[in-house]
Amino acid sequence: MAVNIETLMVALVLSSILLLTGKFGFAEKIGSRRALSMAAGGSLAYIFIDLLPEVNAAATLFRNSRLTSLPYDGVYGVNVAMLVGFLCFYALAEMTTPRAHHGQAHKATMKVFWAHTIGYGAYIGVIGYLLVHSLAEVEESLFLYALSMSLHFMLVGFGLRDLHAAEYDRIGRYVLVVFCLGGWLTGVLFDLPKPLVLVLFGFVSGGVIAVTGIVELPKNSEGRFFPFITGALGYALLLVSCR
Repeated sequence: MAVNIETLMVALVLSSILLLTGKFGFAEKIGSRRALSMAAGGSLAYIFIDLLPEVNAAATLFRNSRLTSLPYDGVYGVNVAMLVGFLCFYALAEMTTPRAHHGQAHKATMKVFWAHTIGYGAYIGVIGYLLVHSLAEVEESLFLYALSMSLHFMLVGFGLRDLHAAEYDRIGRYVLVVFCLGGWLTGVLFDLPKPLVLVLFGFVSGGVIAVTGIVELPKNSEGRFFPFITGALGYALLLVSCR
């Protein structure tokens, strides 16, 4: 029960970030793009310092689960799941690409808004589930994972609000919170087979890489170099020093 209380607190913190990102606090004081660049830098540090080694460990666990019915005995199961996760969020990003019609920018339709909301919501729901069923052999610190996901959720919140400001404030953020807490509750009530949890971890890992790149890296004219570098090096130092 104590573990579930701890993970519930993390889920509530992540939900609060989805609710408040872009609305209050530091975003108004230092500028949303600086905050976004700093969060992206921190997420990039998490990818290189923690996530990639964790994916390698998860792949080993998946391979040792003896799923002989899979090609190559499941050696590439987690990596394929990571690739699928990356491609899914790349596909969502393509739906956000502005289209010009007779010189006028095309605004995101409600259909695109709901595609983004449901797509990111499902992804956030899986993260909520993994809070409860963390891979003990892979994740060593719930606190560091929570901090890393907080930076990542900032990217998600800023990115969606940038695309769908009114819709995100009115309903989108609340839907994402439901997915986050619903994923946590599903984790409390249901214990999926370990190989499936490892595949879900791989999918989320691909999503983390894709979202970090999509939100920050392609926007050279909008990104903020020094906040990005500061976020990356500062968070990398924190991660290394806590190991």
